[in-house]
Amino acid sequence: MDRFRLECFVALAEELHFHRAAERCHISQPAMSQQIRALEHEMGVSLAHRTRRSVALSRPGEVFLDEARKLLRQWDHSVALAQRTHRGEIGQIVVGATAPALYVLLPEVVALFRERMPGIGVVVAELSMSEQEAQLRSGDIDVALIHPPLDDPALVAEEVARPAFRIALPEAHPLAAHDALDLAQLAGEQFVVFPRRIAPQLHDTLIALCRDAGFPLDIAVEAHPAQTIIGLVAAGVGLGFIAAEAQQLNRDGVVYRPLRGAPLRLSLGVAHRSGNVPSTVSEFVAAARDAGVRVR
Repeated sequence: MDRFRLECFVALAEELHFHRAAERCHISQPAMSQQIRALEHEMGVSLAHRTRRSVALSRPGEVFLDEARKLLRQWDHSVALAQRTHRGEIGQIVVGATAPALYVLLPEVVALFRERMPGIGVVVAELSMSEQEAQLRSGDIDVALIHPPLDDPALVAEEVARPAFRIALPEAHPLAAHDALDLAQLAGEQFVVFPRRIAPQLHDTLIALCRDAGFPLDIAVEAHPAQTIIGLVAAGVGLGFIAAEAQQLNRDGVVYRPLRGAPLRLSLGVAHRSGNVPSTVSEFVAAARDAGVRVR
């Protein structure tokens, strides 16, 4: 049972005349008769009583007419939904984000994206870098806010922002007297650091920078997100590396100091599968680029 056959039946039911119904459907009268007979054969019922002078619907035909009209309306609605989804007017996008990106970049990106595609719902999942790469490849997420670079040729990634890290330290700490700090001044301190699984390359870069500055990174506690790190700094557990102003929460007993020369920066980027890119993903990437300009 196809759409055209239903349209032929509805036209005949409304016109009660084979010739006028055929003209309405842009086919010949014999072709119209063939369509109705095929429909009756498929359903196993007689839909109309025919004489040389008149056509009248049978009782099954009268009942089926209402349902056929509903089917055609639902068909049109379903096609329209599919077309609107293809154009990015409705639907949803599933976004993966690392813990730092959740607070530094995601809010601005989602706000811009929703302005441009208000009919698209946004579902967000906090994921590590390895989880994001795996779920991008599998299609479980559509796009990801990550820490570039990525090595997977099946994925496309670009950097959109590089905010500098600052040091969070207790207000009473002797180093708080300085307006800015050199990395070497942090030798001998203990630190609260995000886990390596969140951003392996960034974690390794931090360790290497400290080593180059003449001291090993002494990790007291691994923690995330930024609120937890700042809370542990306030409790005197250690110093914390905090990226971007968005993560610098106003908390009693905690101050923030820049590192001279900004030796450590948080690479923030957006990634998606290579190949044909849906309009929703393209718009999300564009929103990430625009939001990245504002990140400091």
